[in-house]
Amino acid sequence: MKFSCSQSVEKRGAAFAAAGRALVSLVMVFLLAGCQVYQFDPNSVSAENPGSYTTGTVPFTIVGEERPDWLVPESPDAPEVMVTRTTETKGSTGFNGASFFGYMVTLSLIPYYDEVQYEDIYALSWQGETLLESRVTYSIDSYLSLYFPTPMMFMGSLNDEAAEQAVARDFITNHHKDSVLALIDEQRREFEQANPETAAEIAAYLKAGGANSVYRPSAVLRLIDLAPDTNTLAYHAANSQVPGYVDLLPARYQAWLIGPEGLRGIDLKTQLADGTDADQLLVRMLNAYPDQSGDVQSGYYTGMTRAHRETLKEAGLPEGLVDRMTNEAPSAQLLAAAKTGKLRDDSGNIRTPTEEELLEQLVRQDNQGKFLSPYTSDDVLAEWVNSAINANIGATVGTGLGAAAGAYAGEKALEQVPFVGSFLGGAIGAEIGKSAGRETAISASGGWEAIRASSDRSFDDIHSMARYLKAKYGHTGNFKDAMEATRQIYPELAEALASAY
Repeated sequence: MKFSCSQSVEKRGAAFAAAGRALVSLVMVFLLAGCQVYQFDPNSVSAENPGSYTTGTVPFTIVGEERPDWLVPESPDAPEVMVTRTTETKGSTGFNGASFFGYMVTLSLIPYYDEVQYEDIYALSWQGETLLESRVTYSIDSYLSLYFPTPMMFMGSLNDEAAEQAVARDFITNHHKDSVLALIDEQRREFEQANPETAAEIAAYLKAGGANSVYRPSAVLRLIDLAPDTNTLAYHAANSQVPGYVDLLPARYQAWLIGPEGLRGIDLKTQLADGTDADQLLVRMLNAYPDQSGDVQSGYYTGMTRAHRETLKEAGLPEGLVDRMTNEAPSAQLLAAAKTGKLRDDSGNIRTPTEEELLEQLVRQDNQGKFLSPYTSDDVLAEWVNSAINANIGATVGTGLGAAAGAYAGEKALEQVPFVGSFLGGAIGAEIGKSAGRETAISASGGWEAIRASSDRSFDDIHSMARYLKAKYGHTGNFKDAMEATRQIYPELAEALASAY
C-alpha cells in the first residue's frame, strides 16, 4: 500500500514537472517569436488639418461606388459625374542603415524600421475625363523582428498592412472633403465670372478654364439649350464634336449623331438623299467595322441602343442600314462579300464571294503594307525583283556569306548554305542570312526606296503574302526565281510558303 501511494506521488510530481516545462517552453516561444507590425503615421499626412467644410452643393449627381454625402446635387436632373477613390504605392523611403545596424547588433531585439509611402486619390470624372482631383500622401511604418516580439510595443496591426491602410483611409477622408469642396468653390467662382451665355462664349470657356472643371457639363448643357427651334438637328450636328455633347442630348437627337464620321444617321440620310445606293452605304459600313474587337468598345456605333435604331427607322432610314448600326460583328459571309465591293447576287441575296475574290482580299492595292509584293497589279515582276534576278544576288550574297562565315565553320559549312535568307542550314546560315545576306539583297535590289517605289501592292502579314503568291503565281515559270529573290529580303517567307495552302 505504501509502495502504491509513493508511486502515485511520484506520478503527480512528474506531471507537475512536465506542466512546468511546458509553461517555460511557451514563455520562451513567446519571447523568442519574431513578428512584424504595421502602423499608420498620422504625422506623415501631406494635407493640412481639416475642418473648413461640412457639405457643398454641386452641379452634378454622383455615380460610382464612392457616394459621399457631403456632395449634395443641386438638381436630381444634373449630369452624372463619377466619383472614384484609389490608392497608389509611392514606394519605400529606402534602406535604413542605422536601423539595420541596431537590428543586427541586438540580434533583432531592436526591430528593423521601414517606411512605405502611399498616395490616396479622390477623383471626379465625366465621360472618362478627370474634372477634379485631390491627392493626399501618407506613410505606414513597419517594424520587424526575427526572434523577439518587441515590434508589438508599437501597437500597430500585426501582420496586416491592409488594416493600417483602412485606418489611414478613414483618417484622411476629411482632408479630401476640404480639398474637393475648396476646388469646387474655386471652379464655381470661375464659372460665374465667365458666365458663358452665347455659343462662342461657351466654346471659349470649354477650351480654357472649363476644360477641367465640374462645371463643364453645365456649360455643355447651356450650349444644348441654345439650339434653335428650326434646323435643330443641324445645330446639334455642328456641335457634336464638343466632348460629352452628344451624351447629354435627348435620345431623339442622339440617334442621328452616334457612329463613325460619315456613317452616322445624319450622314446616311444626306447621302441617300443625294442618290447614293443603300447597298453602297452598307458596304462602307461593313468595311469600316474594326478588325480588332477591342477597338469596337471605344468606337464604331458604341452607345447606339434599340430605341435609337427605332427612331431612325421611323424617320425613314432603310432597315438594312439601321440594323447594321451596332457593335455586333457582322457575319463572315456578309463581311467577305462587302470587301469584294459587290454585296448581292442577281437575285438580290447576299452573295458568297468566289475563291478568287477571297484570295484578292489578302492583298493591299498599295505599297503601304509591311511586306511588298514581288508582282505588280499587272501580274508582272516588280522592277526590284528583276534587278535581283539579273544581278544574280544568290551568288553574290553567297560569296559575302563565305567571307563572313569561313573563319567560323570553314568551306564545308558553306556547302550547306545554298541560298542566303531561304532554307539556310544551321545557326550560322540563319543568323548571317538574316543580317548580312538581307542587307546585301536589299542593296543589290536598289535599296528600300527603289523597292517600294516599284511596288504597287503589299501585304499586312507574311502568311497572307505566302498564301496569295503561291495560289496566284505558283504555276508560273518565273515563280521559283521570284521567290528566291523575295525571300532574301523577307527570310520568314520561306517557312510561310512551306505551310501555305
